[in-house]
This record gives sequence, C-alpha cells and structure tokens, in this order.
Amino acid sequence: MFNIFLKKKKQENKSKKTPNFEIELTASVLAYEVARSDGDISYSELALLLEEVKKVSNKAEKKEQEILDIIKIYSENSVSFYEFIEDINKNFLKEDKHELIRFLYDVAYADKVLEVNEERLIRRIANMINIKDVEVLKLKDESKNTKSN
Repeated sequence: MFNIFLKKKKQENKSKKTPNFEIELTASVLAYEVARSDGDISYSELALLLEEVKKVSNKAEKKEQEILDIIKIYSENSVSFYEFIEDINKNFLKEDKHELIRFLYDVAYADKVLEVNEERLIRRIANMINIKDVEVLKLKDESKNTKSN
C-alpha cells in the first residue's frame, strides 16, 4: 500500500513479513485514527504517535513532517479501513497484528483515558484482522497496566 516509500531495491530476499516501516506506517495511520476518534488528539497521544513517525521517517528516508502529512492525508481522505485491513491480513504475521493492537491501545491510553470511541475503533480493527476477543482483552490489560505504572 505504501509503495511511495520503497526505494528501488532488488527483491532477492522477499519474505512473507512486511517491511517494518510499512508495519509502523500502517500502525501510525490507524493510531492517528484512534487518537482523533474522540474528537481531540491530546499532547500525550500525539507524542507517542510522533515517536512512531520518527521510526518510519528514518526507515523510509523521509522527513518526519512528510510522514505526518501523509498520515493526516490518509486519515482525512480515507472512507474506510479496507485497504489497511486488506494489507494487514495479507502481510502481517499474528505477532505483528498483536503488536498493532497493543500500539493502538498504548495511544488510546496515552492520555490516561480510554474513550468509548477509541475502544470501539480498536475493537473493530481487531475484529477485522481476526484477533480473538480474549487476545484483545489481554493486550488491552497489558497496555493499561503499563500506562498506570
């Protein structure tokens, strides 16, 4: 989906795993959606998101602001998550999916409050990427316990 970041490289070692920066970029777009789902992106949510943007920008060899602008454009112009979900289901390993859901909860809990709309959106994403409710609850608890310490 994010081929604009790929440099012309030989595809000699093509593995089933998505390049990390694509995983991180997808996570960043979805996390931005979670952060803005309650109508307000708090400073702490934005700070956590910017940490992820920094990783993506280094790997994609783009400026952080460029990555953030792309995330905002995708978020504002996207009608559905279908293309993200399709990419996740095709390319992410189960561990990557868990990492994604955990990151989404980390962003939602960054301001110490899990809003109803944030929870709904994360649950919806988890359902679409075939993460069981039991696993989602475990990831949610891990994130909540990490944030409360």
